[in-house]
Amino acid sequence: MEVRDLLIRNVLLIIDPYTLDKSADEFMAEFGGYMKQIAAVAKDERGYALYNSKYAPIHDEYGNFFSTVAETTGAAGIDLYAVINMFIDEYYAVDPSYRTYSSEGDVAEGFVCPNRSAFWEYLASVADEITEFPVKGIILQGNSYIRETYCFCETCKSEFAELIGIDSPLSFEALRDDPQALSKWFEWRAEKIKSAVSTVHNAVKDKGVEVLVTVELDPETGYQKGAYKHFGQDIEALSAITGHVLININAWSPILPKVDTPEFNALSETLLPLRDITARRRKLSFMYWSFTDDDEFESVRKLATSYKATKLVTYIRFPSDYRRWRELHLNI
Repeated sequence: MEVRDLLIRNVLLIIDPYTLDKSADEFMAEFGGYMKQIAAVAKDERGYALYNSKYAPIHDEYGNFFSTVAETTGAAGIDLYAVINMFIDEYYAVDPSYRTYSSEGDVAEGFVCPNRSAFWEYLASVADEITEFPVKGIILQGNSYIRETYCFCETCKSEFAELIGIDSPLSFEALRDDPQALSKWFEWRAEKIKSAVSTVHNAVKDKGVEVLVTVELDPETGYQKGAYKHFGQDIEALSAITGHVLININAWSPILPKVDTPEFNALSETLLPLRDITARRRKLSFMYWSFTDDDEFESVRKLATSYKATKLVTYIRFPSDYRRWRELHLNI
C-alpha cells in the first residue's frame, strides 16, 4: 500500500533508514502534511542509536535519523513514537557474556540473552534519554526469547538448574520429559521478560510517555499460548505492566485470511481472550509488519475494530532482517 494511503487512514507508520528510499528530511517534507502521528526507530536492530545517545553506540551514517524526525514532528505538532529494539541487538550480541544459545549450543547471531539485568538497565537508560525528545510513546520490539529451546547459555542453565534443584546438565529434551520442570521453565522465562519490560517502563512511567509492548502472535507457534511457551510473552502480565499491548498479528506467517471467510472468523475467535485486556481498561493495538494490499489492511482493520484497538501499526516494508528472524522464530 502507498504511504499516503496509510497516513490518510491514520495508521501509525514505523519508519527507519533501512526501509526508506529517501532521507528523513525528504520523507517528512513529502508526507508530513498527511501525518497526525508517526513512529521512528530510535534504537535499531543492529544495536545502534539513531540519535546522539549518551549510552548506546551511535550509527555512523544514520546517527541523526530519529532526531531529524523528532525535530520536524515537534515543530508541526505531530505525535511521535520511538521504537526501541530490545534483545535484537547485533552490537552487544557479539559479546560472549550477552550471547543467547539454544539447547544444542547454537548461538543466535544478533540476539542478546533476555536474562541480563545489566542489559535491562542499559535499555532503561536508552528509553529515559529518548523521553528528552517530544515523544508521545515508546514501542518496545524484540522483547522475547527466540524459541522455547532458548536460552541455554551457562548463566541461564546454572540459574534454572538451581531453581528446580538438579545437578545434571540442563537440556530442553530433559525438561520436555518432566512436565513440572517444563512448566517452571516457561514460567521462569516469562518472569525474565516481565522484569525486563518493567525495568524499561519504570524508567519512563513518570515522564508522561506511554509504552507499547509488542507481542508476536502466529498460527505456526500457537498464537497466545505459543507467545507464552515459545517467546516468554505473557500477554496479560505485560499489559498489566505498561497498560498497552501491541499485537503483532501473524508475525512469522504473514498470510492473513480475508474478511468474512471461515478462516477469518476462526482467527477472530482464537483471539477472543484479548478482550480481557480492554475489559480491564488497558489498551490494545494491532500491528502487521507491512501491508501489501487492501485485503490485508481490511483484515487487520476489522480485527482492530472488533477488539476495540487503539492503533493500527505497520512498517512501509518488512524490516531488512525479517527473513532471518522468521527462520529463527519458526525454527526452520
